[in-house]
Amino acid sequence: MTKPINIRVADVIRKLEKKFPKSNAESWDNVGLLLGSAKDEVKKIQISLDATEEVIDRAIENNVDMIITHHPMIFSPLKAITDGSLVGRKVLKLIRNNIALYSMHTNLDASPEGLNEYIAEILGWKDSRIIAEEHFDMYKMSIFVPVEWCPGVIKKIEEAGLELNDYGSVSYTSDTEERYVNMREGTLHINANKKIEVIGEKGKLYEVLGSVKKIHPYEEVAYEIIKIENKYVKSGIGRYATLERSMTVQELVVDIKERLDIENIRVASRDEGKQVKRVAIVNGSGMSFFKKLKRLKVDLFITGDVKYHEGLDAIEEGLSVVDIGHYESEHFFHELISRELKEEKGVEIEVFNDDPVFKYL
Repeated sequence: MTKPINIRVADVIRKLEKKFPKSNAESWDNVGLLLGSAKDEVKKIQISLDATEEVIDRAIENNVDMIITHHPMIFSPLKAITDGSLVGRKVLKLIRNNIALYSMHTNLDASPEGLNEYIAEILGWKDSRIIAEEHFDMYKMSIFVPVEWCPGVIKKIEEAGLELNDYGSVSYTSDTEERYVNMREGTLHINANKKIEVIGEKGKLYEVLGSVKKIHPYEEVAYEIIKIENKYVKSGIGRYATLERSMTVQELVVDIKERLDIENIRVASRDEGKQVKRVAIVNGSGMSFFKKLKRLKVDLFITGDVKYHEGLDAIEEGLSVVDIGHYESEHFFHELISRELKEEKGVEIEVFNDDPVFKYL
């Protein structure tokens, strides 16, 4: 008889954060487990863009154990949790029904295989690049290991899943010689060793070191971790690309509507017949990246929540802006998360989204 698989909130989080780590989120954001216990068992997950009251009521009706949203329900500290406020009512409902709430916002947007990249792929863009690159400080760890213990240490490094650009589990090994004097015996010892070197983020390297210490034959492991000048681009908001062939603004708008299945969009452009070659997207609200777009010589920008004066400034600067709507640029969230969790055995996945906030009448 097959033993049932017990999946916990922590298991779901671990799987998602392996690809979309919290460290990729903007400093102002509030992502991660917002309500509930990481130890609770999960049999049913509901994926929703927002944790509205209707979304929570639907989760209660369907005996959902965990809600995963894109937008965090809690941004600011709560001074009181009562049924006298909307947020308070929602928090109380979640707690009373033992439903965990987990949010993936800018960490999902910025990650290499996140929401911006996902939409760029739907739009058919090739070789898209990051608009606002996040540079991470890199560190190098050198560990000295007896020759016969080298394979075991390398295995621990591979299990850690260290990544550098498009490569994973990269390490370098060289021959070294260990010399030391046993002070009790007064004798000199000379042993053949291997030096294993890896590059990664500081926190990750210390995790690897902890694993290595558990199997290393020496009580005092010889190692060093130093900061290096190399900068590593790991993530960032937005994507831009060069189209394989030029299109007019009008032609591109038609293509966007078809690919994203949107009936109506707003366009700010001085000339809809203008030829477009370089395009960019920031899902949600992205006009704060306007200066970066100018430096990148972008012809047309896709985003949501464009204000009147932002559109006017864009026109005067020669940038065409396509406002597809905040909701419309992010409702693909459920497709991306469902894809990540589809192989999670023993967990049922449901999708429920409210209708768009704004409608065209």
